[in-house]
Amino acid sequence: MTIYDALSEFLKYGSSYWAPRTLSYYRKNIGYFLQYYGTRCTPELPVSDLPETIYAEYVIYLRAKEKYSSHPLRSFMNVNGCIKSNTVCTYSRAVRTFLNWLYKSGYVAKRLTEDVKLPRKDDDMIVPLLAKEVAAIDAMFDRTTNNDLRNLCILHLMLDAGLRCCEVIALTPGDLIFNSQAITINRSKYDKSRVVPMAPPLLDMLQDYVKAFKPSGTLFRKTTENKGITQDVIRALFLRIKRNTDIERIHPHLLRHTFATSYIMGGGNLEQLRLLLGHCDYNVTRLYLHLANQYLILHTDIYQLDPSFFKTGY
Repeated sequence: MTIYDALSEFLKYGSSYWAPRTLSYYRKNIGYFLQYYGTRCTPELPVSDLPETIYAEYVIYLRAKEKYSSHPLRSFMNVNGCIKSNTVCTYSRAVRTFLNWLYKSGYVAKRLTEDVKLPRKDDDMIVPLLAKEVAAIDAMFDRTTNNDLRNLCILHLMLDAGLRCCEVIALTPGDLIFNSQAITINRSKYDKSRVVPMAPPLLDMLQDYVKAFKPSGTLFRKTTENKGITQDVIRALFLRIKRNTDIERIHPHLLRHTFATSYIMGGGNLEQLRLLLGHCDYNVTRLYLHLANQYLILHTDIYQLDPSFFKTGY
């Protein structure tokens, strides 16, 4: 069995319970590893004869990899330096899982990832959106125009409900439970499902959208054809926001960061936030406790969530 045969087995094994996005993550990132592997080993090499240092060598290779090194227009792009440590970790973790699976399945005699440490994550400061920045973003769109109404719903699902970009894309009309003011998120990251509240302003916006568009299939559709939106649609939307507001740090996940930070600043607790975000444990969620405390000390005007999030009792 070659490593390519083993990868097919691994993906077949995982696809029985992974969410589609997880399958895509492994296929893509292990694919990068196989590109490197092709420069190091012959395709016919049995997987049992993999070099013991192959994983360590791959991490070293990634750490020296220049940004956009394979992009055809790199010479015209104003980029310098190597890819970030966070990116190295993203690429490497998929390969680590694959190589560990080879060991557990008996295809290799030694755990090839043993004693290989990944670089520490970059400690770039997260700066959530300010109230005036959200106001500037909202001012770009005319809610009475169908396409702008769609875009506002997309943005505020991330900002006022904490949804991931991929979760917004996958939503269906049936996931919106207007009577209960709730949104169901089915089989998201780590194949987890959850229910998140729909604040009154978001509810009104989504009701207007559903009434105007009457969508079928996925909730959000392209304007030029009857197909669901893709990552490219979201990317184009955020590029438009960046051009029109000069908020250079804007990206889809920043809206989710803003939701989480604002939730803690408004009095929400960590366990409830973990459930709302769909995190498996507290390690990631704790980040927002630190951010919220820091911005409370600085009296920063972070965007505020609807007060309905902080009601207690019955």
